[in-house]
Amino acid sequence: MSSAEPIITISGVAKYFGKLKALSGVSMNVRPGEKVVIIGPSGSGKSTLLRTINRLETIDAGRIVIDGSDLDDPKVDINKVRMEVGMVFQSFNLFPHYTVLDNLTLAPMKLRGMNRDEAEATAFALLDKVGIKDKAKVFPAMLSGGQQQRVAIARALAMNPKIMLFDEPTSALDPEMIGEVLSVMLDLAKEGMTMVVVTHEMGFARQAADRIVFMDHGSIIDEGAPSEFFESAQHPRAQKFLEQIL
Repeated sequence: MSSAEPIITISGVAKYFGKLKALSGVSMNVRPGEKVVIIGPSGSGKSTLLRTINRLETIDAGRIVIDGSDLDDPKVDINKVRMEVGMVFQSFNLFPHYTVLDNLTLAPMKLRGMNRDEAEATAFALLDKVGIKDKAKVFPAMLSGGQQQRVAIARALAMNPKIMLFDEPTSALDPEMIGEVLSVMLDLAKEGMTMVVVTHEMGFARQAADRIVFMDHGSIIDEGAPSEFFESAQHPRAQKFLEQIL
């Protein structure tokens, strides 16, 4: 893990949905190459926090800076920021009318200005990396859920982002498909990708995370290295959560 300046700085962030306070004074830094896993009960604000990092959700108070760009600065081109922040969702969000290969090449050609040969070479390398190079010419509907999620990861990586965000990427998968997706994510973690992951997969959190962040009622109430957090969480709410799921 790098000791450089944070690549993500979240300071005092609040977010409301009507009268519901989804995030309450959240502050967190992520350094280049760091793997942060966010856990907590449903409705604790985990996914909302993740979505604020590339401004899929706007914030009502506080400040978020991504690789030096303040997301609330009107001079900042949010689309350029998003090019550096790949995101993988619970649902795969693939274009159903495009082949797997076309799903991977569309954004690099349109947004990065890659020519088709370069984009396809990158796409095939990434599909090989996630173990489904042989599926390049098929349509998403012909793939299993686990295969579709691996395509979604490869598509995000095709933009060569500096940061990868994962929002419960295995929650929509059958149990036997979860492992194949987590394996790809573990490989990414070992390669040094900066990752912020919302997940209920505690085994992955133990293996991959540099830091566990525990949220409840829109706030970060406990955090620490996996070995410390899972063995001796400090906050009673975190302790109770771990008792229920481990």
